[in-house]
Amino acid sequence: MAGVSPATVSRVFASGSSVSPAVDGKVRAAANELGYRPSVMARSLARARTDLVALVVGRLNNPFDAQLVEELSENLDARGKRLLVVPADHGENDPAALVALDYQVDGIIVAAGHLSKASAERFLQLGVPVILYGREMHAAGVDCVVADNVSGARQVGALFRRSGVRNAIFLRHKRRTFSDDERGTGFREGMGPDATIRELQSSSAGSRDAAMAALSELPSVTGVFCANDLLAFGVVEAAVQLGLKVPDRLRVAGFDDIDMAASPFYDLTSVRQPPGEIASWVVERLLERLESPGLAVTTQRLPARLVPRRTAPALPGFGGLCVSDPGNGE
Repeated sequence: MAGVSPATVSRVFASGSSVSPAVDGKVRAAANELGYRPSVMARSLARARTDLVALVVGRLNNPFDAQLVEELSENLDARGKRLLVVPADHGENDPAALVALDYQVDGIIVAAGHLSKASAERFLQLGVPVILYGREMHAAGVDCVVADNVSGARQVGALFRRSGVRNAIFLRHKRRTFSDDERGTGFREGMGPDATIRELQSSSAGSRDAAMAALSELPSVTGVFCANDLLAFGVVEAAVQLGLKVPDRLRVAGFDDIDMAASPFYDLTSVRQPPGEIASWVVERLLERLESPGLAVTTQRLPARLVPRRTAPALPGFGGLCVSDPGNGE
Protein backbone atom coordinates (compact mmCIF):
# COMPACT_ATOMS: atom_id res chain seq x y z
CA MET A 1 0.00 0.00 0.00
CA ALA A 2 2.86 2.41 0.73
CA GLY A 3 4.71 1.37 -2.43
CA VAL A 4 7.93 0.45 -0.60
CA SER A 5 9.75 -2.79 0.24
CA PRO A 6 9.28 -4.77 3.50
CA ALA A 7 12.82 -3.78 4.46
CA THR A 8 11.89 -0.10 4.23
CA VAL A 9 8.83 -0.70 6.40
CA SER A 10 11.10 -2.34 8.97
CA ARG A 11 13.43 0.66 8.98
CA VAL A 12 10.51 3.02 9.56
CA PHE A 13 9.50 1.17 12.72
CA ALA A 14 13.01 0.38 13.93
CA SER A 15 14.45 2.70 16.58
CA GLY A 16 17.39 4.72 15.27
CA SER A 17 16.94 3.88 11.59
CA SER A 18 16.81 6.70 9.05
CA VAL A 19 14.34 7.12 6.18
CA SER A 20 13.18 10.22 4.37
CA PRO A 21 10.23 12.14 5.88
CA ALA A 22 8.19 11.47 2.74
CA VAL A 23 8.68 7.68 2.94
CA ASP A 24 8.12 7.71 6.69
CA GLY A 25 4.81 9.52 6.20
CA LYS A 26 3.61 7.11 3.48
CA VAL A 27 4.45 4.03 5.51
CA ARG A 28 2.82 5.30 8.70
CA ALA A 29 -0.29 6.40 6.84
CA ALA A 30 -0.62 2.94 5.31
CA ALA A 31 -0.04 1.33 8.72
CA ASN A 32 -2.78 3.44 10.27
CA GLU A 33 -5.24 2.54 7.53
CA LEU A 34 -4.45 -1.18 7.80
CA GLY A 35 -4.29 -1.21 11.60
CA TYR A 36 -0.76 -2.64 11.32
CA ARG A 37 1.59 -2.91 14.30
CA PRO A 38 5.11 -4.40 14.22
CA SER A 39 5.41 -7.87 15.73
CA VAL A 40 7.57 -7.68 18.84
CA MET A 41 7.97 -11.46 18.90
CA ALA A 42 9.13 -11.61 15.29
CA ARG A 43 11.61 -8.81 15.93
CA SER A 44 12.93 -10.59 19.03
CA LEU A 45 13.59 -13.74 16.98
CA ALA A 46 15.63 -11.73 14.51
CA ARG A 47 17.58 -9.88 17.22
CA ALA A 48 17.88 -12.76 19.73
CA ARG A 49 16.55 -10.30 22.34
CA THR A 50 12.95 -9.93 23.55
CA ASP A 51 13.48 -6.70 25.52
CA LEU A 52 11.50 -8.41 28.30
CA VAL A 53 12.78 -8.37 31.88
CA ALA A 54 11.08 -10.70 34.36
CA LEU A 55 10.33 -9.63 37.92
CA VAL A 56 9.75 -12.52 40.32
CA VAL A 57 7.66 -10.97 43.09
CA GLY A 58 5.30 -12.08 45.85
CA ARG A 59 1.97 -10.55 46.83
CA LEU A 60 1.96 -6.77 46.55
CA ASN A 61 0.27 -6.15 49.90
CA ASN A 62 2.88 -3.62 50.97
CA PRO A 63 2.62 -0.26 49.16
CA PHE A 64 6.42 -0.13 49.13
CA ASP A 65 6.57 -3.26 46.96
CA ALA A 66 3.91 -1.89 44.62
CA GLN A 67 5.83 1.37 44.23
CA LEU A 68 9.03 -0.55 43.52
CA VAL A 69 7.28 -2.46 40.72
CA GLU A 70 6.05 0.83 39.26
CA GLU A 71 9.53 2.38 39.43
CA LEU A 72 11.11 -0.67 37.79
CA SER A 73 8.53 -0.61 35.01
CA GLU A 74 9.10 3.09 34.32
CA ASN A 75 12.90 2.76 34.37
CA LEU A 76 12.84 -0.21 32.00
CA ASP A 77 10.34 1.48 29.70
CA ALA A 78 12.65 4.49 29.42
CA ARG A 79 15.40 2.13 28.28
CA GLY A 80 13.27 0.38 25.66
CA LYS A 81 12.41 -2.70 27.72
CA ARG A 82 9.23 -4.10 29.25
CA LEU A 83 8.57 -5.62 32.64
CA LEU A 84 7.08 -9.11 32.87
CA VAL A 85 5.68 -9.78 36.35
CA VAL A 86 5.95 -13.42 37.47
CA PRO A 87 4.02 -14.19 40.70
CA ALA A 88 5.82 -16.28 43.30
CA ASP A 89 5.29 -17.60 46.79
CA HIS A 90 7.55 -16.68 49.67
CA GLY A 91 9.63 -19.84 49.67
CA GLU A 92 12.16 -21.24 47.20
CA ASN A 93 11.38 -19.35 44.02
CA ASP A 94 13.19 -21.47 41.48
CA PRO A 95 9.89 -22.53 39.80
CA ALA A 96 8.79 -18.94 39.19
CA ALA A 97 12.22 -17.94 37.90
CA LEU A 98 12.26 -20.92 35.55
CA VAL A 99 8.82 -19.91 34.23
CA ALA A 100 10.37 -16.59 33.24
CA LEU A 101 12.81 -18.45 31.00
CA ASP A 102 9.86 -19.74 28.97
CA TYR A 103 9.40 -16.16 27.72
CA GLN A 104 13.03 -15.82 26.60
CA VAL A 105 13.55 -12.86 28.92
CA ASP A 106 16.72 -10.79 28.68
CA GLY A 107 17.17 -10.68 32.45
CA ILE A 108 15.54 -11.65 35.75
CA ILE A 109 14.96 -9.57 38.88
CA VAL A 110 14.13 -11.66 41.95
CA ALA A 111 12.38 -9.61 44.65
CA ALA A 112 10.71 -12.37 46.67
CA GLY A 113 11.93 -15.35 48.60
CA HIS A 114 15.02 -17.39 47.80
CA LEU A 115 16.85 -18.46 44.68
CA SER A 116 19.03 -21.58 44.70
CA LYS A 117 22.61 -21.47 43.51
CA ALA A 118 21.77 -24.25 41.05
CA SER A 119 19.25 -22.01 39.31
CA ALA A 120 21.65 -19.07 39.41
CA GLU A 121 24.26 -21.19 37.66
CA ARG A 122 21.73 -22.26 35.05
CA PHE A 123 20.82 -18.66 34.25
CA LEU A 124 24.51 -17.83 33.97
CA GLN A 125 25.02 -20.65 31.45
CA LEU A 126 22.10 -19.32 29.40
CA GLY A 127 23.49 -15.77 29.47
CA VAL A 128 20.53 -14.41 31.47
CA PRO A 129 21.70 -11.96 34.15
CA VAL A 130 20.05 -12.09 37.57
CA ILE A 131 19.58 -9.21 40.01
CA LEU A 132 18.53 -10.12 43.54
CA TYR A 133 16.73 -7.49 45.61
CA GLY A 134 16.38 -7.54 49.39
CA ARG A 135 18.94 -10.18 50.29
CA GLU A 136 22.54 -11.16 49.65
CA MET A 137 23.59 -14.25 47.73
CA HIS A 138 27.12 -15.26 46.82
CA ALA A 139 26.76 -16.86 43.40
CA ALA A 140 28.41 -16.32 40.03
CA GLY A 141 26.54 -13.88 37.83
CA VAL A 142 24.12 -12.70 40.53
CA ASP A 143 24.25 -9.04 41.58
CA CYS A 144 22.44 -7.97 44.74
CA VAL A 145 20.94 -4.70 45.95
CA VAL A 146 19.96 -4.32 49.60
CA ALA A 147 18.97 -1.41 51.80
CA ASP A 148 21.41 -0.67 54.60
CA ASN A 149 19.03 -2.34 57.06
CA VAL A 150 21.47 -2.51 59.94
CA SER A 151 22.39 1.17 59.80
CA GLY A 152 18.77 2.30 59.44
CA ALA A 153 17.54 0.17 62.34
CA ARG A 154 20.54 1.20 64.45
CA GLN A 155 19.42 4.81 64.07
CA VAL A 156 16.00 3.87 65.47
CA GLY A 157 17.59 2.06 68.40
CA ALA A 158 19.83 5.04 69.18
CA LEU A 159 16.87 7.43 69.05
CA PHE A 160 14.85 5.21 71.39
CA ARG A 161 17.75 4.85 73.83
CA ARG A 162 18.40 8.58 73.97
CA SER A 163 14.67 9.11 74.51
CA GLY A 164 14.78 6.96 77.63
CA VAL A 165 13.43 3.70 76.19
CA ARG A 166 14.97 0.73 78.00
CA ASN A 167 12.30 -1.89 77.44
CA ALA A 168 11.33 -2.39 73.79
CA ILE A 169 9.72 -4.76 71.31
CA PHE A 170 10.97 -5.61 67.84
CA LEU A 171 7.89 -6.65 65.86
CA ARG A 172 8.70 -8.63 62.71
CA HIS A 173 6.96 -10.88 60.19
CA LYS A 174 5.96 -14.39 61.13
CA ARG A 175 7.90 -15.59 58.08
CA ARG A 176 11.60 -15.00 58.66
CA THR A 177 13.31 -12.78 56.11
CA PHE A 178 16.84 -11.60 55.46
CA SER A 179 15.82 -7.94 55.90
CA ASP A 180 14.03 -8.54 59.21
CA ASP A 181 17.08 -10.34 60.60
CA GLU A 182 19.32 -7.41 59.71
CA ARG A 183 16.86 -4.84 61.10
CA GLY A 184 16.66 -6.72 64.38
CA THR A 185 20.45 -6.76 64.61
CA GLY A 186 20.75 -3.03 63.95
CA PHE A 187 18.02 -2.16 66.46
CA ARG A 188 19.78 -4.10 69.21
CA GLU A 189 23.07 -2.39 68.41
CA GLY A 190 21.46 1.04 68.62
CA MET A 191 19.59 0.32 71.86
CA GLY A 192 22.78 -0.91 73.53
CA PRO A 193 23.56 -3.82 75.87
CA ASP A 194 21.53 -2.48 78.79
CA ALA A 195 18.21 -2.56 76.92
CA THR A 196 15.64 -5.35 77.15
CA ILE A 197 14.29 -6.23 73.71
CA ARG A 198 11.55 -8.77 73.10
CA GLU A 199 11.11 -10.10 69.59
CA LEU A 200 7.54 -10.82 68.49
CA GLN A 201 6.22 -12.14 65.20
CA SER A 202 3.08 -11.09 63.39
CA SER A 203 1.47 -11.11 59.98
CA SER A 204 0.69 -7.68 58.52
CA ALA A 205 -3.03 -8.41 58.77
CA GLY A 206 -2.79 -9.29 62.45
CA SER A 207 -0.32 -6.66 63.64
CA ARG A 208 -2.90 -4.67 65.63
CA ASP A 209 -4.14 -7.75 67.51
CA ALA A 210 -0.57 -8.89 68.17
CA ALA A 211 0.39 -5.43 69.41
CA MET A 212 -2.65 -5.18 71.68
CA ALA A 213 -1.86 -8.54 73.26
CA ALA A 214 1.82 -7.67 73.72
CA LEU A 215 1.24 -4.19 75.13
CA SER A 216 -1.42 -5.53 77.51
CA GLU A 217 0.85 -8.30 78.79
CA LEU A 218 4.03 -6.17 78.90
CA PRO A 219 3.05 -2.87 80.55
CA SER A 220 6.70 -1.88 81.04
CA VAL A 221 7.36 -1.66 77.27
CA THR A 222 7.88 1.94 76.17
CA GLY A 223 9.09 1.49 72.60
CA VAL A 224 8.14 -0.65 69.59
CA PHE A 225 10.21 -0.90 66.43
CA CYS A 226 8.53 -2.64 63.52
CA ALA A 227 10.12 -4.35 60.53
CA ASN A 228 7.95 -2.28 58.20
CA ASP A 229 5.44 0.55 58.29
CA LEU A 230 2.36 -1.67 57.91
CA LEU A 231 3.23 -3.43 61.16
CA ALA A 232 3.86 -0.06 62.82
CA PHE A 233 0.42 1.21 61.76
CA GLY A 234 -1.12 -1.70 63.67
CA VAL A 235 0.87 -0.76 66.76
CA VAL A 236 -0.29 2.87 66.61
CA GLU A 237 -3.90 1.72 66.25
CA ALA A 238 -3.51 -0.66 69.19
CA ALA A 239 -2.05 2.12 71.32
CA VAL A 240 -5.10 4.29 70.57
CA GLN A 241 -7.46 1.49 71.58
CA LEU A 242 -5.53 0.83 74.79
CA GLY A 243 -5.34 4.50 75.70
CA LEU A 244 -1.54 4.61 75.49
CA LYS A 245 -0.40 8.07 74.48
CA VAL A 246 2.12 8.16 71.63
CA PRO A 247 4.90 9.23 72.06
CA ASP A 248 4.57 10.17 75.77
CA ARG A 249 3.86 6.62 76.94
CA LEU A 250 4.95 4.64 73.89
CA ARG A 251 7.35 5.39 71.06
CA VAL A 252 6.79 3.68 67.72
CA ALA A 253 8.89 3.47 64.55
CA GLY A 254 8.67 1.56 61.28
CA PHE A 255 10.75 0.92 58.19
CA ASP A 256 10.23 1.86 54.49
CA ASP A 257 8.66 5.32 54.94
CA ILE A 258 5.74 4.69 52.59
CA ASP A 259 3.51 7.68 51.79
CA MET A 260 0.93 6.81 54.46
CA ALA A 261 3.58 7.11 57.18
CA ALA A 262 3.41 10.90 56.83
CA SER A 263 -0.41 11.01 57.13
CA PRO A 264 -1.73 13.11 60.06
CA PHE A 265 -3.24 10.09 61.83
CA TYR A 266 -0.05 8.03 61.96
CA ASP A 267 2.68 10.70 61.57
CA LEU A 268 5.02 7.74 61.88
CA THR A 269 8.75 7.85 62.51
CA SER A 270 10.25 5.57 59.88
CA VAL A 271 13.43 4.61 58.05
CA ARG A 272 13.36 5.64 54.41
CA GLN A 273 14.64 3.40 51.65
CA PRO A 274 13.92 5.02 48.27
CA PRO A 275 12.32 2.65 45.71
CA GLY A 276 13.33 5.01 42.89
CA GLU A 277 17.04 4.63 43.71
CA ILE A 278 16.68 0.87 44.02
CA ALA A 279 14.96 0.61 40.63
CA SER A 280 17.49 2.89 38.98
CA TRP A 281 20.43 0.83 40.25
CA VAL A 282 18.81 -2.47 39.28
CA VAL A 283 18.04 -1.39 35.72
CA GLU A 284 21.43 0.22 35.17
CA ARG A 285 23.24 -2.84 36.46
CA LEU A 286 21.11 -5.17 34.35
CA LEU A 287 21.92 -3.24 31.19
CA GLU A 288 25.62 -3.21 32.09
CA ARG A 289 25.54 -6.99 32.47
CA LEU A 290 23.82 -7.44 29.13
CA GLU A 291 26.62 -5.47 27.48
CA SER A 292 29.45 -6.97 29.56
CA PRO A 293 28.49 -10.42 30.91
CA GLY A 294 31.93 -10.91 32.46
CA LEU A 295 31.58 -8.11 35.03
CA ALA A 296 32.47 -9.06 38.58
CA VAL A 297 29.43 -9.56 40.79
CA THR A 298 28.63 -6.89 43.34
CA THR A 299 26.32 -6.21 46.26
CA GLN A 300 25.06 -2.64 46.45
CA ARG A 301 24.03 -1.30 49.84
CA LEU A 302 21.75 1.72 49.52
CA PRO A 303 21.55 4.24 52.39
CA ALA A 304 18.58 4.05 54.77
CA ARG A 305 17.79 7.33 56.53
CA LEU A 306 15.75 7.83 59.68
CA VAL A 307 12.82 10.24 59.28
CA PRO A 308 11.65 11.30 62.78
CA ARG A 309 7.97 12.26 63.20
CA ARG A 310 5.44 12.44 66.03
CA THR A 311 5.53 8.77 67.11
CA ALA A 312 9.23 9.04 68.03
CA PRO A 313 10.29 12.66 67.66
CA ALA A 314 13.85 13.76 67.08
CA LEU A 315 15.91 15.00 70.00
CA PRO A 316 18.05 18.16 70.01
CA GLY A 317 21.28 17.44 68.20
CA PHE A 318 20.04 14.10 66.86
CA GLY A 319 19.55 14.17 63.10
CA GLY A 320 19.10 10.45 62.57
CA LEU A 321 21.86 10.30 59.97
CA CYS A 322 24.74 7.81 60.08
CA VAL A 323 24.35 6.97 63.77
CA SER A 324 27.17 4.55 64.49
CA ASP A 325 27.61 4.27 68.26
CA PRO A 326 26.25 0.92 69.47
CA GLY A 327 26.66 1.66 73.13
CA ASN A 328 25.96 4.52 75.50
CA GLY A 329 28.50 6.99 74.09
CA GLU A 330 27.24 10.05 72.28
